Amino acid sequence: MSHIAALPMYDFPHLRPHTNALWQSIRAEFRKIGFETSGALNRKLGQTALWAHPNLGFAQTCGLPYVSGLRGHVSLIGTPNFGIIPDKPGWYNSVIIARQSDKRKALADFAGAQFAYNSANSQSGLFAIMQTLQADFGGAAFFSHCQKTGAHMQSAKAVADGRADIAAIDAVSWRYLQMFLPETHQLKVLQATAANPGLPYISGRESSLANAVETAISILPDTHKKPLGLKGLWHAKPEDYDIIDRRATLAAPIIAAHGIG
Repeated sequence: MSHIAALPMYDFPHLRPHTNALWQSIRAEFRKIGFETSGALNRKLGQTALWAHPNLGFAQTCGLPYVSGLRGHVSLIGTPNFGIIPDKPGWYNSVIIARQSDKRKALADFAGAQFAYNSANSQSGLFAIMQTLQADFGGAAFFSHCQKTGAHMQSAKAVADGRADIAAIDAVSWRYLQMFLPETHQLKVLQATAANPGLPYISGRESSLANAVETAISILPDTHKKPLGLKGLWHAKPEDYDIIDRRATLAAPIIAAHGIG
């Protein structure tokens, strides 16, 4: 039986032809080393079920779920490099966004504002901005109201149409949203958060797939690689993600102060 595969983290509809091509390139390299995987990406399983699947062959996860529960149960393959942090391949940050029409110009001006976040276990959408707030302003609640939207795209829309004032968006997702989401023209970037290791590729069974994935990315035609923004693969190790765990622990009190749990 072949192992299942999925790339759920940046699976925007307009990118699916390119994501599918990336997967076919990876799968071809896997077959060369005797690792059999499904022909098509699985887009039916939810993320939690996917990551825990007993026949998981290849997937991508967020750094926070990786350190908080998956590490030790899955193998870390490596981390795609999208060129977000030029001197740290495979790292990324979040951009903190607000409406263009909002006269407030700095994060400090948004005390008491309404905040939108994608999910409670999101490093980029929640923990990154809360870590910034705690470092700059202390551990007390900063926003008056926090609303869960379910996705970065929905957080951006919520800010654009006035249901929220501010949000934090994964910088890779922000790049993609600017390609197709008209609402991004109504938004501005206030600042970036601190950088963290990016969203890693994982496998439930194998630990020696990094070279195959790196080759697959390198030979992917530019017609697919450029829209995805892929530069290569960082051979990340599990301990590289310790920084996310440490920062999450530091941010926990301010997240609790906002009633998010």
